[in-house]
Amino acid sequence: MVGLLFILLGGCNQEPTSVPGLERISVDLSQARTGKLSEFFEPSMDYIWLEDDSEEAQLNTGLQKVLFHQDRIYTLDIFGCKCIHIFNKSGKYMSKIDAYGEGPGQYLDLDDLAVVEEELVLLGVYPRKIMWFSLEGEFLRELSFREKLGPGVFSEYDQRYYLYTPTREPDGYFVKSFDKLLKDELNYFPYDPERFYFEDSGRDYFKKSQDHLYYGMTFWDTIYQVEDGHFIPKLAFDFGKYGQNPDELKNMDDIMQRLDFINNRTKMYFHSRYFLTEKQLYTVLTYENKGYSLFFDRENQKSHVIEGRLLNDIDGGYDPEGFAYNFTPRKIGLNVPGKTLYKELLEKKEAMGRAEFETWAKNQGRNFTTTVLAAKDSENPVLIVYRLK
Repeated sequence: MVGLLFILLGGCNQEPTSVPGLERISVDLSQARTGKLSEFFEPSMDYIWLEDDSEEAQLNTGLQKVLFHQDRIYTLDIFGCKCIHIFNKSGKYMSKIDAYGEGPGQYLDLDDLAVVEEELVLLGVYPRKIMWFSLEGEFLRELSFREKLGPGVFSEYDQRYYLYTPTREPDGYFVKSFDKLLKDELNYFPYDPERFYFEDSGRDYFKKSQDHLYYGMTFWDTIYQVEDGHFIPKLAFDFGKYGQNPDELKNMDDIMQRLDFINNRTKMYFHSRYFLTEKQLYTVLTYENKGYSLFFDRENQKSHVIEGRLLNDIDGGYDPEGFAYNFTPRKIGLNVPGKTLYKELLEKKEAMGRAEFETWAKNQGRNFTTTVLAAKDSENPVLIVYRLK
């Protein structure tokens, strides 16, 4: 059974088809400005130091996903330890899933995790299977597949899995969906050999708001909302004269030439690092190697293009350039090594002067200062958590 609704809205040089309810996001770099956290976030922040001093921690190598669930924090590291660390909500290490190997209950590679009905589900696993663990990290079961299945999500809205597959097969589809029993397969977005596709993991393509599931693919300038088994175009980017024509990259046969262009000279295109609530969208954009943050007010249909760091006028601590994690539908953030934040704290102390610094550290900056001092000698990350309005 194949379910398909594919309306071609990507491509920076194409005008989106008229679709009822489509939200159009106009991006004009001439309107770029500085910005403050209080414009887009609630007036409270959390700092969580992931405190793991074991030799195998490797948290400083980078985390591909950080997931909050109930009173636990799960971190996915696919390049370092190829494991999942489990912390309590305060950041204290509890245990980890480290099942590297070739046998039953083991994996050679993994790319994503989700929580489904109080179980951890590992996705994008090699060999080709899906694996289930308890919330404490105990192996439960696995199911093998012939075909390759990538990262994705489980949608509580329609009780289905949606998984991305980086296909290049003539009859392939980029999105596969299964019911909760991993049956009743539906396929979406067929591969088009005439179109340029970015080599991306797809780990960030699916996003959940409070009420909906969305899908946005790098170099496709449309974000889709999943409704009753269909992918409906919901938000379309209009980059105008700043937009990148994907055909320029398609015609570059040399991979190094293409990477140089993307890293240094490419114009603006939608990247899969985005977060959505019912009120606003956030995504990161680049134009000729310069970064911007885009906040789109969905209620007023207004774009805010922010250049450089956002001024932290909430507690006066760290000024972020961008955000890497979707901890929950409304909580987003980033991680910064404890040592790095400590340097920032010392610079702030020098700039403010002793008396002003001590007053700030005991009041507005208390949470920031307390956490940073505890983590000052650590390469392990401090999670900085912001709440989207």
